[in-house]
Amino acid sequence: MGDATALDLATAMIEEAWGRPIEALETLSVRHPSDDPLLHSALHIRSALVITNNAVAVHQDRLHALT
Repeated sequence: MGDATALDLATAMIEEAWGRPIEALETLSVRHPSDDPLLHSALHIRSALVITNNAVAVHQDRLHALT
């Protein structure tokens, strides 16, 4: 994973730790957040990485447009 982002690494780590795809874990966490507070926290941090990753992509696109 030479070009893996923090988001990719977080997703892989969460999926490996809980043994399910991220989409299933997100659904589970939304429906029953108090069942697994650690999962809920991990997904909350991952959602912050999603926002950051998207912001970086937008800024990179703007930078490339200027060059």
